[in-house]
Amino acid sequence: MILVCASAAGASAQRVDDLLLRAGRFVQDVSAALSGVVADESYEQQLFAQFVDSGIKPRIGRRAMRSEALFMFLPVANQWMFVRNVLAVDGRPVPDSGERLDRLFKDSGIDAAAYLRQLQEENGRFDIGPVVRTFGDPTFALRYLDLDSQRRFSFSRAGTERLGGVRATRLIYRERRRPFVITVDGMDAQSSGTMWIDAAEGAVVRTDLRVARPSGRGAIASITVDFQKDPRLGIWVPSRMSEQYNSVGGQTTIGTASYANFRRFDTSVRVLTPEGQN
Repeated sequence: MILVCASAAGASAQRVDDLLLRAGRFVQDVSAALSGVVADESYEQQLFAQFVDSGIKPRIGRRAMRSEALFMFLPVANQWMFVRNVLAVDGRPVPDSGERLDRLFKDSGIDAAAYLRQLQEENGRFDIGPVVRTFGDPTFALRYLDLDSQRRFSFSRAGTERLGGVRATRLIYRERRRPFVITVDGMDAQSSGTMWIDAAEGAVVRTDLRVARPSGRGAIASITVDFQKDPRLGIWVPSRMSEQYNSVGGQTTIGTASYANFRRFDTSVRVLTPEGQN
């Protein structure tokens, strides 16, 4: 009986390993295919106050943004980059926003990684809520499935679930190696969550990321992203992202973003104007 159980456990581990190999190759393909792709992003954030006696958190803030979402992979730095170029906030255009991405592709002498990080920080000023974050990126959790990154995590199978016509295998993961990928206030913050993977193709159809407080007391963030195959580009892309950020003081920021009109970036065409027309 012990030998049978050991054999079954070994077979299960092998299936997880095979699935991770297919998913890792999928992520490598996606990183190459998505590089230089931009999408229209509609993004809403809501800020809720501390709990009151009734148990209801009143909303104390709201922000709506229209942005260009740029996906980049920089081979020299072996680095994923996601930049939200905010074009309009609460219906008001952001000055000079239409030229920011143009410079990246027109200036051959630019340090792409440094410039993209600068854009990330500049556009982060539009976020609301006390939690300062830079990992509100729909492709962030995909990096954990990269073949070189998988060894940092433990993975275990947790059944299957049908999502958008795909029967996906659920893999639960937890970061096990310090230093952790994410830091909060200069301290390691452990990642965990679930991946939904098409076992046949290795395609990732949903990611769920939970970030624990460095103190270990509760989660500071949770981000869930759904993916679908874009019919025009023929590649898997994010379609919707849901976020929640919990501050130490009790305030909660909830964000929802949707993505559409994926295309290769072209500096000669501005797809979005402040009025939302071509």
